[in-house]
Amino acid sequence: MTLQVVYFRHRIDIAHVVAVPVPPPEPVIEDEVMLFYPQDNEPPTANFATLDTRNGHPVLDFDDTTAEAAIFTGILPTGYTGTGIKVDVAYSMTSAITGTCGWTVEIERIGDSQQDVDSDSFATAQTITAVTVPGTSGFVDVVSVNISNGANMDSVAAGEQYRCRIKRDVASDNATGDAELHWVRVVEQ
Repeated sequence: MTLQVVYFRHRIDIAHVVAVPVPPPEPVIEDEVMLFYPQDNEPPTANFATLDTRNGHPVLDFDDTTAEAAIFTGILPTGYTGTGIKVDVAYSMTSAITGTCGWTVEIERIGDSQQDVDSDSFATAQTITAVTVPGTSGFVDVVSVNISNGANMDSVAAGEQYRCRIKRDVASDNATGDAELHWVRVVEQ
């Protein structure tokens, strides 16, 4: 609480002065962020990333030869303005300190009477280009892809439920051993 001292020409009875606290300003939220962690994974029935830990940190392990997947369910914020989304993937490597690691991201609109949840209908995979892995095993790298509004994100609209499927792009990367996913962040571009 800040006390402001005001000087008057007239005498003031200090016993009747009340200090009124001024609340801090409301925080400004620039972007509505959707974060997904390893424990949020809704694994597919086959070729799924496996839950693991690294020094107590939960991770999802993605194989270097099989395109394993992790699926996360979210709701696109009601404030979404239709400019597309950016998907960030934070990962480390179990042992590799050389080579490249890449990912693909697919979005599926669930919406209101838009998708029969008894089947999958993901949009075309968007590629996070394979990049050189960190030179120290265990260092976390963050890579991303921008996905344009419309068909590339399965036409998900503001306030609608969607799923985000992440796969290691084993056809385009060459780092050996597991890639460990730490988190996925989805934000409007």
